[in-house]
Amino acid sequence: MLEYSVGVMMVIYQELNKLKAELDNYRPLSPELMAVIYDKIKIEWTYHSNAIEGNTLTLQETSFFLQHGLTSKGKTLLEYLEAQNHAEAIDWLQNITKQQRPITEGLIKELHTLLLRGIEHVLVGPNGNKIKKRITPGAYKLQPNHVLTVDGKVHRYCDPIGVPGEMAKLITWLNTQKSHPVEAAARAHYRLVAIHPFDDGNGRVARLLMNLLLMRAGFLPVIIKNEKREDYYRALMEADGGDLEPFISLIAHEAKDSLMMVLEIIRENNN
Repeated sequence: MLEYSVGVMMVIYQELNKLKAELDNYRPLSPELMAVIYDKIKIEWTYHSNAIEGNTLTLQETSFFLQHGLTSKGKTLLEYLEAQNHAEAIDWLQNITKQQRPITEGLIKELHTLLLRGIEHVLVGPNGNKIKKRITPGAYKLQPNHVLTVDGKVHRYCDPIGVPGEMAKLITWLNTQKSHPVEAAARAHYRLVAIHPFDDGNGRVARLLMNLLLMRAGFLPVIIKNEKREDYYRALMEADGGDLEPFISLIAHEAKDSLMMVLEIIRENNN
């Protein structure tokens, strides 16, 4: 896990600001180049975010489906529906960013509705003994939920009765943030996950909310790679214990990777 210190993070924020400034110098990009970059980000973001949650579509299968509507044998309709919904949620975030809509509980509920549109049940429980659980897209949970952490402990989230109050606090906090945009986005992600306001889709909603905040600030979306799933969950677990620095550091490094990836594409096209 990445070590954290105020000095180290200040250096990282300076690097992020420098990379963003370089990206800003290239803006506005041509529509053709924008389309290439946007499609790459949307496909990888959709694949990795869903894969973290257990979706078995490969990156190639996700790409073929989103670009050409092609499906593969052995994959479920639910997995393709999750991919389609996530990609459409990203498109929606683009519009929200352009419209500069304020972030409200209603907006987060709309985002959840988009992600789970057409999905009425999810399977919960241990492998080999899963049961169907009915969900209501866009509605806060009515039953408690919990998760088994990477070290085998049961972590319980906010009780349903406390969700509206905690979400109201989150929105107030979001709209009064003065910290670096990447730090604010990382903290927003963690706070939403810590509440776990919905029956399902909380991680995906949290990553979308995080990236909405980054996009509004002129940064690029952060893509948490499926290969870093263990680091990601362990950093969240450390945050549950009161230490948010490893999680903020992880998000900052991924934000840097996103900027460097896009700048490399731009530089290649400008040569």
